[in-house]
Parts: sequence; structure tokens; C-alpha cells
Amino acid sequence: MKKIILTISIIFILSCESTTKSVETIPATKVLSPTAAAIKYYKDTFQWQNGFESWSKVPTTEDYHMLAPNLGLEAKGAKEIEEVIFGFVNETELKQELVDIVEHGNYITCFLKITTKTGETMDVVEVFLVDDDGKVKNIWAL
Repeated sequence: MKKIILTISIIFILSCESTTKSVETIPATKVLSPTAAAIKYYKDTFQWQNGFESWSKVPTTEDYHMLAPNLGLEAKGAKEIEEVIFGFVNETELKQELVDIVEHGNYITCFLKITTKTGETMDVVEVFLVDDDGKVKNIWAL
């Protein structure tokens, strides 16, 4: 019995020793849906002067809805989103830097660094809900 305990103890101790092997991460290959790719392109090439014109190339439902609670903005449908959301974008001369984009099921999440004309910066997350046809149905800017 003592030999069994001694043997198990030695095996346990040896198995707990640290390894000298280096740990390398394997970069993930991101294959985005056409809608996520369109959003990524829009974010990567964003210029406040032609924001809505560029955005209109992303597929959306007719009555898509956007909510930005921290900015007090909400709009539904292309015309209202152009007036309310992109009115704010033009007024503040908003600049966006896409930090990362993640797609999970029907959700596309963009991590952004936003800068206004006054130099104010914010870290923002935008979540897009896409319907079964690949069209943006809801957007939450948080």
C-alpha cells in the first residue's frame, strides 16, 4: 500500500512540473457573412461627410430601428435614421475607428473608438441584429 501511495505521489508531482514548451496562439480566421463584411467595409472606410450614403449600401429591412441610449438618439426607417442619426454624425463630425468585429449567429458586434470634432473620445459597442434574409433589423449603439 505504501508503494502504491509513493508511486502515485511521484507521478502526481512529476505531472505538475511546469513545461518549457512555448505557448503559441493560433490566429483565428474570420470569415464574415456578406452583411457583416458590408458593415466592416462601411466602418473601415467611414467618413462623416458621406456617412448615410455609405451606410445605405448595407442591407437593411425597411423599418430597421436604431437606438443609441447614451446619446439620447432613436430612429426607425431609413429616412428617420438619415435625419436623426446621421444628422448627429454630421453635427459632431464623428470619426469612427473599427477596433474589432465579431459575428455570432444573427448578431454582429462592432467595437469602435469614436472621436468628435471637439476631440472627445468614447469606446462604443454597436450590436446589429440581422434577420434570416441577412438584413439589418435592429442596431444598438452602446
